[in-house]
Amino acid sequence: MVRGTILGVVLSSLMRAFGITIEITLGMMMLIPFTMLLVSINPKWGCFAYVIPFTFVIGEVLKIFGHDFEIFQMPYEKFIIFIGFLHLVEGILVIRCGDELVRDIPVFHNNKIIRGQLLKKFWPVPLIIFVGNDGINPTFIPLYAILGYMDVVKYGTPKMKAQSMGSVIMVYGMAIIFLGELVYGGFVPVFIGLLLMPIGHEFMFLINYIPEKKPVVKSVKKASIEI
Repeated sequence: MVRGTILGVVLSSLMRAFGITIEITLGMMMLIPFTMLLVSINPKWGCFAYVIPFTFVIGEVLKIFGHDFEIFQMPYEKFIIFIGFLHLVEGILVIRCGDELVRDIPVFHNNKIIRGQLLKKFWPVPLIIFVGNDGINPTFIPLYAILGYMDVVKYGTPKMKAQSMGSVIMVYGMAIIFLGELVYGGFVPVFIGLLLMPIGHEFMFLINYIPEKKPVVKSVKKASIEI
């Protein structure tokens, strides 16, 4: 809680320093049902790296059929930068404390059941970057984001896994921030930025599936398995 709060304050300050303020609109309420819909299909799709591009695509498809709804007019280029910062913070948290909650679970490896370890951690991160700005007296609305990390360790140690994946998440976050700045500056089209965001996110999962060269296989007979 304390770590998430500190990083949330830092994140909010950085967003303000970059001039990224997102005004809350009625359209943003559409993100809630879209998030619930995507989570019901696949839990990982609840990440904004998928929700924001999905919302953009829905709006563009409706435009093709002559329905240009104002609720779909969102600051997508700012959302890209925002999502990059969120993943940067998540990467730091995973590196520092992603291995704090570990429990043994049975996993399949080479047609055998071995002892794996489940990493599962969540952090509430306060955000004060959403601003309803009238140009003179901005209204700050505090919100909380929940960052989560869940992984299974079959090779090495939980600490090694958390540090390696945390580093990957950090690199992804920095890449998305850079991409967002290019989109915000008009150097890259918005739809390209939104397309690359979920592609990069899937690439992170692909990296996570690559096993280490020397797997540490643990016999299930010697392990205490919690199901």
